[in-house]
Amino acid sequence: MNTRYSLGSSALIAALFASTASLAEVTPRQVWDNWRGYMERNGYSVSATETADGGSLDVRGLRMTMRIPEGEGSVAITMEGMRFVDNGDGTVSIVMPDSSQIGVQALPEKGEMVQVTFTYSQPGMKMTVAGTPEDMKYEFSGDEVSLALSSLDIGGEPLDIVKFQMGLSGLSGDGRIRSGNLQIVEQSMIASGGMRYEFSASEPGGDGFFVLRGRNSRISLSGTVALPMDYDPNDMLAAFRNGFAVEGSMGFGAGASEFSFRDGEENASGSTSTGGSSFSFAMDADKLAYTTSLQELKAFLTGSEIPIPVSFSTGELAVEFAMPVSRSDMPGDFVTLFKLVDFAPDDMIWGIIDPTGTLPHDPATLIIDLAGKANWLLDILDPANVAAFDGAEIPFALQNLTLNQLRVSAAGAELTGTGSFIFNNDDLETFDGMPAPDGSVDLKLTGANGLMDTLVSMGLMSEDDAMGARMMLGLFGRPGPGEDEVLSTIEIRSDGQILANGQRLQ
Repeated sequence: MNTRYSLGSSALIAALFASTASLAEVTPRQVWDNWRGYMERNGYSVSATETADGGSLDVRGLRMTMRIPEGEGSVAITMEGMRFVDNGDGTVSIVMPDSSQIGVQALPEKGEMVQVTFTYSQPGMKMTVAGTPEDMKYEFSGDEVSLALSSLDIGGEPLDIVKFQMGLSGLSGDGRIRSGNLQIVEQSMIASGGMRYEFSASEPGGDGFFVLRGRNSRISLSGTVALPMDYDPNDMLAAFRNGFAVEGSMGFGAGASEFSFRDGEENASGSTSTGGSSFSFAMDADKLAYTTSLQELKAFLTGSEIPIPVSFSTGELAVEFAMPVSRSDMPGDFVTLFKLVDFAPDDMIWGIIDPTGTLPHDPATLIIDLAGKANWLLDILDPANVAAFDGAEIPFALQNLTLNQLRVSAAGAELTGTGSFIFNNDDLETFDGMPAPDGSVDLKLTGANGLMDTLVSMGLMSEDDAMGARMMLGLFGRPGPGEDEVLSTIEIRSDGQILANGQRLQ
């Protein structure tokens, strides 16, 4: 269902935010037909009154509606009109109204009907289309676009307690729609003036409230959608098999946000700032992948349920994930990455944990980087397979796994490691239902003994616990060449043996 909505949004953006640069010719009728056909292929019903006026085409009373699956409501977009103007040089200008309405009607199985109306404004937006009917190129520019909540109705009762608005400024961008066996829609946009947003809600008849506001200095977006010509948004499995694919990325410049809320005696407030962030996503019949990264995050939080104000910073927070999605006898790549670099609580928190300043207050880092190959034994894009899965058997075969990087560092100690394993999926007995692994991981631990000595002196660790930990280090590790350094090679063999530094543990 989410994929379907994103397609509708992409279609709307690609069609409304359009672009140029070709010597070929297009007519107002061809541009409108292309735009309308694209929306209809994405599940919208389009109605309008069309009137030819010399070299122009007027489209009045435009209404686009789409039913939400399973009878849960509908989405409707209405505009007073659009005008497609022949520029006399083979290009067409699209004149849009300064504002239009977007309505959402939700009818959940349980609960009351919710009706929401947004106003989408784009005064002074300039859009031009060039190219050919099979390959249309678009350009657009505008000072600002904004989206604001106009009305909210729950169970027939209008509510004015919720407010929402967001805007982008300094817009420019381009796009392209190519038609063939697949319809390829490409688009990119830059908001050089950045983004602002604000959301607030208040308690009816009370003093409770919630407020969130923020801004970013610059926004960039790009994306590509490949649509089969017989695309049916209600049958995504067939769509993927016929070539459906989507990918996109977003980049955000430096930004900041703040929030506050009150609910009776409880209250809280906080703020964040970042040096920038990014997000990317891709999915087709073979893979699903996404990455997100946040740079130079600083956060502050205080409230009635928080004993002391909390603030912290981190140099980087990143997540990456990729996996195959189709049933195949050939293994596909998967990736899992989590990265938290230079996480540092403020001095007040350190003062509670370590009031005498005995521990090193170095920023902490956690990095886990895994990659490998695996293949699904069933098609997870088929809803019937997902519904029939009972969890008794894992429906995929893990072929190999590589630990590209392990790094954990905090309070003067650090653990690092690398390794790799292959798996025998024909042997599910040696390791109790798990494919038999064969491989090893190399680990290095530095500063552990010094950290334990410090914790014992602070009374945070007992002598007995420290002794037990040192015995475990002696069992699994060997002294390294550096000061307070322990090395360890853990091997797991396909015959069931587990060894540490060549000594058999199992």
